[in-house]
Amino acid sequence: MKSGRRTTVSQKRVRQTRNADATRKKILDAALVEFGELGLAAGNTDDIAARCGVNKRMIYYYFGSKEGLYLAALESVFERLVALEREIEVEHLEPAAAIETMINLKIDYYLDNPHFVSFLSMENFHKARYLRKSKKLDMFKTPLTEIIGRILKRGQNSGQFRKDVDPVDFYISMCALCIMYFSNQHSLGAIFGREMTSGAVLETRRRTVVEFVLSYLQMPEAGAARGPTRKLANYASLVS
Repeated sequence: MKSGRRTTVSQKRVRQTRNADATRKKILDAALVEFGELGLAAGNTDDIAARCGVNKRMIYYYFGSKEGLYLAALESVFERLVALEREIEVEHLEPAAAIETMINLKIDYYLDNPHFVSFLSMENFHKARYLRKSKKLDMFKTPLTEIIGRILKRGQNSGQFRKDVDPVDFYISMCALCIMYFSNQHSLGAIFGREMTSGAVLETRRRTVVEFVLSYLQMPEAGAARGPTRKLANYASLVS
């Protein structure tokens, strides 16, 4: 009898845990949409509760506050990207192919997760006020120090990549080439009359970013020692 009771209690706890996880996920998914579309200030916990069909009190039970929910949503978009980056098996790819894979992963992620771009813009508006409070910051830095570093090192050891590349600076530059396209897609689309995320236009962007990045990495170190080009030299003489 006692064994049966223990089994029943254990099963009940498992069900409760699963229900709690499912409820928390529903709230988080609704928060991603709410904050992603309206921002932190305009985002409303009543509307979030209505979106996911839970009692508003559950939001405060699981996340403590509106700001706590926002931080959890912010962390989740970074966690998803980091998880994907960790799955790249860089050791099985040539350095150039590994870099191209990383670029395509980022472009696909920004395309499939527009809320990431929204959250990143919001957090920069708030000067990273909430991100600084995250206990997961070290986890978000992992791709910078491990994956990118390993790719660059192998490329440098094989003579394919230049050796004066800082992994963090390189990662920031690579991200900038990818995310600026999505964060400004509406204004750029209006100015140039293009559907920025249409198939052909987006594929052109992929090739452009890959070629830019690989050209930079494969640039001989001697190039840095060269003087200004004729055009730049002429410009310098005009303004001096």
